[in-house]
Amino acid sequence: MQNYQPYHIHHIDLEQLGPLPLPASNSFVVLWSGPIPMGHIWIDKTNLPGSESKYREMIETAVQPAKAFYEQHPDPIRQDVADLKLSVIICTSNRTNSLERCIHALLNNSDRDFELIVIDNAPEDSLTRTLIQKLKYIKYIPELRKGLDIARNTGVRAANHPLIAFTDDDVTVSRDWIRNVKTAFAEPSVMAVTGIVFPRSLQTIAQYTFERYWGFNKGYLPRVFDRDYFNRNLPIGVQVSEIGAGANMAFRKEVFDWVGGFDERLDAGAAGCSGDAELWYRILANGWKCKYVPSIYVFHAHRESRAALSRQLRLYMRGQTASLLVTYEKFKQKGNLVRLKKLIPEYYFRRFGNRFIKRKESRGNLYAEFRGFISGWFYYHFRRKDPGYSLPFFMPYQLHKPIVVKPDDLVSVIIPCYNSPAYLEQAIQSAIGQSYQFVEVIVVDDGSTEDIESVCSRFGEQVKYIRIARSGISIARNTGVCYCRGAFLIFLDADDYLYPDAVSQHLGWFRKYPDAVFISGGHDRVDSSGNFLPTEKQEEKKVDHYGSLLRGNYIAMEATVMYRRSVFPAFHFDPVLKGCEDYDLNLRICRYFEVYGHTGKIAAYRIHLTNMSNDRKFMLASALAVLTRQRPVLLSDAELLAWKEGIRNWRRYYRLYRNGTWPV
Repeated sequence: MQNYQPYHIHHIDLEQLGPLPLPASNSFVVLWSGPIPMGHIWIDKTNLPGSESKYREMIETAVQPAKAFYEQHPDPIRQDVADLKLSVIICTSNRTNSLERCIHALLNNSDRDFELIVIDNAPEDSLTRTLIQKLKYIKYIPELRKGLDIARNTGVRAANHPLIAFTDDDVTVSRDWIRNVKTAFAEPSVMAVTGIVFPRSLQTIAQYTFERYWGFNKGYLPRVFDRDYFNRNLPIGVQVSEIGAGANMAFRKEVFDWVGGFDERLDAGAAGCSGDAELWYRILANGWKCKYVPSIYVFHAHRESRAALSRQLRLYMRGQTASLLVTYEKFKQKGNLVRLKKLIPEYYFRRFGNRFIKRKESRGNLYAEFRGFISGWFYYHFRRKDPGYSLPFFMPYQLHKPIVVKPDDLVSVIIPCYNSPAYLEQAIQSAIGQSYQFVEVIVVDDGSTEDIESVCSRFGEQVKYIRIARSGISIARNTGVCYCRGAFLIFLDADDYLYPDAVSQHLGWFRKYPDAVFISGGHDRVDSSGNFLPTEKQEEKKVDHYGSLLRGNYIAMEATVMYRRSVFPAFHFDPVLKGCEDYDLNLRICRYFEVYGHTGKIAAYRIHLTNMSNDRKFMLASALAVLTRQRPVLLSDAELLAWKEGIRNWRRYYRLYRNGTWPV
């Protein structure tokens, strides 16, 4: 862009709109309705309004989409956020001047009920420490290992509150930022929130180029990114960069147990960027929601020089490439490769065509971007590592403490359901009809094509009905956990049912074995008509639960297990697994904590033609995949022997299974 003229940034409140002075030069006009951003206008010599009426017409056009949206969906101002506690994390690296401005804006927020943590990443001097020592109520933590995602994970581990917000040291937050972040988490299934990032200045061509073509402004309409969005975009790779920017993001703390921390191979100090986007991908892949809220806005100091911008964009593309390879590594979803091998190369082919054939390339930095794209492949392959078996982000060591069962402890029965309305009513009735009084029932409709809601509605307020997009049983169960209130949990499949004393039996065993994290019992097998079938004899399990589960899944039916609620989400059902996800969960739990298995009958397992367990080949592959995950954490020759025995047992077991008949 020859003879660049700086853009002046103007803010206009539509609620206080008087006579409008016409912009006479390059302008970036941000339009507001009180505290809510509604749109913006780029003005240069090609579209100078010329008259106030023309200017008002441009404004009305720019704000019309947001205006129409808010007329239908008034922006909620919730008053019940006082009890929500928030930790704010600033990851900084040798930029004391901008950090001081960022802290000042936070400390002057309208809501001052938050914890502020500064992570000093690879400090070259003591200036940041000295600055923090002058200020009160700020937690200072040095992180000597260089890397933004390393610093972010350090901050997450240091945070004390259930909500965690991140901003950057070159950002100034809005006055109501804290309150708006808290408000955005009203729905339990929302695990991440982002908002608009406005430019603080557009004085240089580098700042203009970034904001015009790469900016963090994702629009003026609130958006929810959920499993539907994820499923729609899977064939071409889910473009999670649409969700927002790391300079203005927040999470529920528990999501780091549901999906893990930031991948430390990405972002500044490593690949270059996309550590935030890769985490959003995992959140969506695990069935949770991300939310973009325009009223959560901040102001960012864009890079001023062309050299700094070129380096930034090169690192952006390197990080994006590495991130796509990382997500493919973790989920094996081919759309990520489609984006890498087809869509991005086609995009750059068009850009190079514009540059050399049409002599038109307004965005600049083409070579820097493309070098970043290519170098991302090499970066990932040189730094590739097997993610393997990982501990929970926050290991719940409190589970080692004995539990005290109170007479009125609430027990949640979570029923994931995909169709099967004929059996669902009996499952619900068996949960409601427990001899123990304090039971809540949650039905998670996993995108059924049949009418599940009407079945649930027959029970009125006795059943909480939640519908999600088709996601699989693991995500449906995990979703139920997120909405439940009980101190103990049972997962009941919709085609099975509990016996009337199931809950009271389990609570009795918890009183006898208070060190247990979960209690399992026995079950009966019934056919589709309810007739009893031969069933394996249940044995009491007091010791060596891990070794016993390595040899085979003695629990056999997930509905016979009652968990402490505090097990979740540090341990949870893994949606990457398509079968034996309960076997995997129980193995991981009893690797570290005490459990107990009794012989009392808890539930009935219904055998019918649509049982997943009828697919011998699939079930064998699933069981062996679960055991393969355990191989890296075996600590003794005895465990290795039990593991090898389990491999043999599963292969033998499924060889003996014929025509819906299990070996007894």
